[in-house]
Amino acid sequence: MSELNPRQLAQEVLETIEREDAYSHIALDAALERSGLDARDRGLATELVYGTLTWQRSLDKVLGDFVRRGIDGLDLPVLVALRVAVYQLLFLNRIPAHAAVDEAVEITKAGPSRAAAGLVNGVLRSIVRKRGQAKQANQSKQVRWWSDKGRERKPARYLGERYSLPNWMTNRMLQYWGLERAEKLAEAFDTRPPLYLRLLADDVELPEGVEPVEGVPGALRAASMSDAVRAGIADGKWGVQDLGSQLIGLYAGAEPDLAVLDGCAGLGGKTLHLARLVGPTGGVVAVDPADTKIDMLCTAADSAGMRERLTTQVASLQDFAQETDETFDLVLIDAPCSGLGVIRRHPETRWRRSESDIFALTKLQAELLDVAATLVRPGGTLTYSVCTFTTEEGPKQVERFLERHGDFERTGAPESGPGAEVDWKKYVDGDAQLTLDPLEHDTDAFFAARLRRKS
Repeated sequence: MSELNPRQLAQEVLETIEREDAYSHIALDAALERSGLDARDRGLATELVYGTLTWQRSLDKVLGDFVRRGIDGLDLPVLVALRVAVYQLLFLNRIPAHAAVDEAVEITKAGPSRAAAGLVNGVLRSIVRKRGQAKQANQSKQVRWWSDKGRERKPARYLGERYSLPNWMTNRMLQYWGLERAEKLAEAFDTRPPLYLRLLADDVELPEGVEPVEGVPGALRAASMSDAVRAGIADGKWGVQDLGSQLIGLYAGAEPDLAVLDGCAGLGGKTLHLARLVGPTGGVVAVDPADTKIDMLCTAADSAGMRERLTTQVASLQDFAQETDETFDLVLIDAPCSGLGVIRRHPETRWRRSESDIFALTKLQAELLDVAATLVRPGGTLTYSVCTFTTEEGPKQVERFLERHGDFERTGAPESGPGAEVDWKKYVDGDAQLTLDPLEHDTDAFFAARLRRKS
């Protein structure tokens, strides 16, 4: 791996993601860790991986016009090499065309489908030639993969092709927001997310390019992943966490002395935030059925110096509830969901999810909420959150829960503790539920509701 250049690394990572259903951030981080690339080349490799995944539908549309027999019959390494090269040709202005083309040809020659190197060369040079002809004719869009006429006639298909999203997803976006707002959000979902950090230590001096987020205690925004930011992460001064994710920890209302249950802890980003908020006099029980995730959470808690505030259990929430007679002041259910709100960070999600997943997930979410309700003390709160924008998984899920559980009621954002320091007016809807999106808040799209168990 150490001798790979950025394009070769991107090729390997993208093949791994496609072949093994790997998560992009995990596959990329592991490859970069082994690569020995300098900061500039790491940046290019990252851009190629995320850009190619994000614009995959559009890239395939372009390739379909130039590959005579269509792209469905292409071997995976050939298709990936073509996608990466076309992404450079159409989306990255500073990459010379010959560099993108030549490297794609060389990567193909070195791979298992070396006989297709001539095809790769021919297709890419045809695209470059057409782009040059369009430029001479002063056409503003040199190679297009969408038609403006489709915007009014077939808006879901137009949004899907123009912004590289599946049609079922754009259909829902149109249903929720109408064409104007749906298009702005589609564009926002294709942008690179900002780099947010969460403070993990007190009295930290911020380096150049890192600023506090106004009105959100402990949140920072960094201009880039600079050496100083990397050093701060390594030293445990701050960790990477989207602002929306940080707002959920604050919205939940964790404060010193509270007994907290994180019923779907996962890798523990929100768990550690809760542990920091409850302080040394409080405690967090973290439950997750995946032992690998609990192991990673414990390691992170050790590094953050908060292990003593944390109790972990490898179990489903259902099994945990059967085995315990304990109840909690605060229960967080950060439920498994379609994940459509985080497609800026995990662009492969848009190609893996189907509409039927949403219906299956809503059943699981309802079951988790019903179990969680039994673990909340009278007067305590249950916070339900998902990283998606579908109404079935968000507001409608909460409405159904309240219909089943008359002993719970919506409660607003916290009025005490660190969460009370946030100006919630710009983040909550008319029911005091947290509704975030990249267009209005420059965060991932999250939904959360805070529910109180009546005394």
